[in-house]
Amino acid sequence: MQSQQLLAAGRSRPCLGVALRQQLRKPALLCRANSNGNGVTCPTPAETARTVADLCTEGSLCTVTADGLPLAVPVAYSLDAAGNPVLQLVAGSAEASALQASRRCSLLVQPASFPARSLGSVALQGAAAAADGQEGAPSGSCLVTLAVDGATYYGGLDAAAHGLAVPGEEYHAAEPDLLRQSASTLINTWNSERAEDIYRIVALQLGVPLIEMLYAELLWVDRLGMYVRAEVLGRQPAVVRVPFHRPVLDERDARSVVTMASHISWEADRKYVPPPLPTPTPAGSNN
Repeated sequence: MQSQQLLAAGRSRPCLGVALRQQLRKPALLCRANSNGNGVTCPTPAETARTVADLCTEGSLCTVTADGLPLAVPVAYSLDAAGNPVLQLVAGSAEASALQASRRCSLLVQPASFPARSLGSVALQGAAAAADGQEGAPSGSCLVTLAVDGATYYGGLDAAAHGLAVPGEEYHAAEPDLLRQSASTLINTWNSERAEDIYRIVALQLGVPLIEMLYAELLWVDRLGMYVRAEVLGRQPAVVRVPFHRPVLDERDARSVVTMASHISWEADRKYVPPPLPTPTPAGSNN
């Protein structure tokens, strides 16, 4: 029913340049790897790990006690400039004592709420040491820095990346996604106010008529593209990766790129053929 309403709601779209239109009408490959051969289409696991760690402020600290027993406790943390978690521990607690016995530990983090929670979870591994600036710790607490030397990424939307090892140097070299703080707002806007655009974009990506799109919901957006849960007539529901034709620069640019993709999808669905450009008149021909 919703797809039928969207079909009836088709509105006029501005005309785009012919070269850009032809480029954008070429369906991009669905993304599992990081590149489709023509450019990067998905964030790397290291970038997603940095994004997840940046979006969280709490996690589960996993250590081993002096008796050799595993111990996992909830802790609050912030990230330093290098992406290392600075943990806030209760002085004299079981976890603080365990770190004195063995500095090796891990911190499991996952965003608490959707849509960010769908990104998955990350286990940051390394060695703990007393952080600089202990005077900033609350009374009865101590600050401990977990120097990350590796991470394990458990993909949510990219389900194939389950338990994927991320070397420490790649984690530290990566940057969290620039849309991470605005993604929730963008997703709510597009799903509630511009659902027609999402339906059309996914239909073009999958190469199916819009009439066969039963459902489409934007799950996450990053600087390189979108994840959409889609259901097509006669197919099983699936999560589809829709790459942008270029990386976006900020939230405003992301809105522009999605709007352009919607224009192209509308033209493809309507089989729109732009009028030919007028032939330039040679200089001096009117003399």
